[in-house]
Amino acid sequence: MPTPSAPPLRERFPTLQNTTYLVSHSMGAPPMGARAALLGYWDAWAADGPETWERWLTEIAAIADNLGSIFGAPAGTVSLVPNVSLAMAAIASALDYPAERCDVVIEALQFPTVVYVWKAWERFGARIRIVPSENGRTMSTDRLCSAIDERTAAVVLSHAAYVSGAVIDVPAIVARCRETGALFVLDAYQTTGVVPYDAQALGVDVVVGGSHKWLCGGPGCGFVYVRPGLRERFAPALTGWMGHAEPFAFEGAPVRLARGAHRYNTGTPTVPGYLAARAGHDAILEFGVANVREHNVALTNMLADGALARGFSVPTPLAPAARTGWIGMDFPQAARVTDALITERVFVDYRPGCGIRVGPHFYTNADDIAKFFSVVDALRTRM
Repeated sequence: MPTPSAPPLRERFPTLQNTTYLVSHSMGAPPMGARAALLGYWDAWAADGPETWERWLTEIAAIADNLGSIFGAPAGTVSLVPNVSLAMAAIASALDYPAERCDVVIEALQFPTVVYVWKAWERFGARIRIVPSENGRTMSTDRLCSAIDERTAAVVLSHAAYVSGAVIDVPAIVARCRETGALFVLDAYQTTGVVPYDAQALGVDVVVGGSHKWLCGGPGCGFVYVRPGLRERFAPALTGWMGHAEPFAFEGAPVRLARGAHRYNTGTPTVPGYLAARAGHDAILEFGVANVREHNVALTNMLADGALARGFSVPTPLAPAARTGWIGMDFPQAARVTDALITERVFVDYRPGCGIRVGPHFYTNADDIAKFFSVVDALRTRM
């Protein structure tokens, strides 16, 4: 098992040659394979023009299955989408909102785009219920479950809060949704690739996420998984020609939606974004998500210890099982220090109420953590 001082596959990420890269929770480092995929995309386009569509669509289906295997999704159950906003909108458009079951439960710590999308469905009868956090950092399982009842159409929760890294109790939410008949939509953008989970074993109805964080796939490759046995029950109103049963038949009305994962496709796919993401997915699978997690926990423990030793506040849960893959640390000069760190090519980010977010990945080593604290200490003495 690799140690924090000997990360694997590091040579595939040239960005690491001139940066201390600790921002994988926001955007994973780009693998060289992504560059090759983008060049291959251009070459195919230049050589074959529209005749390359069949090849591209075959590759996209393979990328979707490959990505799904990271979180236990069977082949044929994952569809690629440009972003989570579109994925959420497709799911929202598939539901009806009768007065007796129109509530959509969302937690207060959810990323804003999710709230924006679901709030838009209020004009179609949805009623958005925001469950507050007791402390602005974590969500009470009891409070979430109490908000879910027979009037709930959908429960839309983030696997981990972007403001603190705190994870939710997914099995408890699944059980409550089963009791009440609510659809459970899990936003796993903050965890996929760093926190092992099995969507099928958990029984989650829908999982959405994207590739540009822990999956090191860059922007433009989101995903949506719908539980087998549930997919064909819904007919998304947000659709397009790629959601048709036979898109190249170019049929008019009535619309025949595809069966399986393609049912949630919309228009022309963003091919380069999907192709570029494959190399990052492959790296995660090659190392193994369980190994990524073990490596990450060792490094985030080092970060938490170092932050506490310096008297910083740490909003992230200290218990590894209660957090995703990054540590937040706050102190009076944190915002200014973040800007200075980036100038020094120590890549982190800052969020109000959280402080500096530091996210090591499988390609990070203990020297990177030491470098981070060394630069922070030096900067603080000058401020």
